[in-house]
Amino acid sequence: MAPTTGPEVELNARDRCAGALHEERITQALWNLTDPTPAEVRATLNDLGYVDERIHDLGRSGTATRFFLDLRDRGGRLCLDGSAAGEETVVDTCVAPATGPFMPGG
Repeated sequence: MAPTTGPEVELNARDRCAGALHEERITQALWNLTDPTPAEVRATLNDLGYVDERIHDLGRSGTATRFFLDLRDRGGRLCLDGSAAGEETVVDTCVAPATGPFMPGG
């Protein structure tokens, strides 16, 4: 069933499905980092196959390390907004413009 609210409304079915899978695998990988530094988060994302060119605004925010992932592919608009903080890790789907440069949080 297609969502009726939230950013997923603007995504096609392929991106909605892929977004859920990316969210789950990244959250699981970051969950066990007790004090995730930007370097540790980058290394974890790289180990999962995400290249540096797709990782944006990676930096510390209080006790968490925030990041965005540009996952746009074949005209899709999928991106992820993540906050790595051990058991408080959250990775959410976001929507990016279909074309042009990736603008985190935009």
